[in-house]
Parts: sequence; C-alpha cells; structure tokens
Amino acid sequence: MEIRHTFAVLAYKESPHLQDCIDSLKKQSAPSEIILCTSTPSAFLENIASRNNLELFVNPERAGIASDWNFALRKAGGDLVTLAHQDDIYAPTYAEEISQTAGSQEDILILFSDYDELVCKNDQTCIRQKSLNFFIKNILLKASFGKKTNISRNKHRLLALGNPIGCPTVTFNKKNISDFKFDASFSINMDWKAWMDLARKEGSFVWLRKTLVSHRIYA
Repeated sequence: MEIRHTFAVLAYKESPHLQDCIDSLKKQSAPSEIILCTSTPSAFLENIASRNNLELFVNPERAGIASDWNFALRKAGGDLVTLAHQDDIYAPTYAEEISQTAGSQEDILILFSDYDELVCKNDQTCIRQKSLNFFIKNILLKASFGKKTNISRNKHRLLALGNPIGCPTVTFNKKNISDFKFDASFSINMDWKAWMDLARKEGSFVWLRKTLVSHRIYA
C-alpha cells in the first residue's frame, strides 16, 4: 500500500544549516513532498524556498514552538509527516524505510529511528562519540520493545523514566493521531509530553533500529 509522506521543515530565522537539511531531503531514495514552515518569515527563507522550488507556509501566530509544530502538522499534505529539524541531516533511505514500515501495519501512531549527534570540533563537523545518555536511552528502548519493533500496549512504560525517543527522527501517522496537538503549556520537554499524550491512544509506536538521522548539537 502506497502512503504519501511529507517532510515539513521547521524553519526558524536564518539557520546556516537549512540548505544542508533540505539537500538531504531532496536526495531521498523514495521522493517525498517537502514544505517549509515558519513563524519568522524573511527574505532569507523566501530565497531558500524559491531556490529549491519549495512552498513556504507562514504561521500567522507567533505563539511559541508548540504553535509552530502544530501549524506544520496541519500544512503537511501527507498521511505520514516528519517534522524535519532545520539543522539536522536525514539519511537517504529515511523516507523509504519509514513508508515501507507504515505500509505494513495500519495501527501505527508514530515511527522513529535511532540517531547520532553532529558537533563542531576545531571548525570541523563530526559525529560525537555516543555518551552515557545514549546508553541509558537504548536500555529504556530495549526494555520496552524487547525483540519487537512495535509496541501497542503499555506504551507509557517506555516513557516513565525519561524520553528515549529522538524528536527529529519521529514520523507521525496523521490518520491515527486524530486530534493530537503539541501542548502549548510546555516550553521544554514538549516532545516528551507529546509522546505521553499519544501513548494514551489506541495504536502502536514503531522503532526502526537504524541510525537514519544526524542531529546537530550546539555548545
């Protein structure tokens, strides 16, 4: 079953890494719709959108991150939506593997993958060595999933001791999350609260045990 997928790029002000993110999305082995969404419109973003032949959607409300992310979810046309973080890099097979997995299981709420971290060291971008934090997150994932790739019951247990899900890696199945919205009362840990809210819904969380995203970390 073919499922339409959209990358909604969350663009904020003038990131020097935005074009690299877009390039990684344009190089996907399974082409997806790509849109830009922002609440900080500028000539810089208009030029980026024009140069890449992408539609730029401007959120009329400047009400914080939750408002921006909810706006991007609404504007994305696909059944599957990845809120792509503007500084991050997506592996060429990300969309293909996400879509193939979603096509084989109808009750999916979210799908997510493993990730690594990009850091700047001595003016060079490199992959940061995995830390204790990574080790703990992996333990939480394995404790909840075991040998399975999906969990449909007791999903909140996955999140009870922390948030092991990398937000930039997550794809939402809009057909199954219905009225879900990011909680505007949270200014930090908004993604953790989102997974907790989604865990209360009927359906599955799916973990792709591959590193498909490089997440940029700043000093």
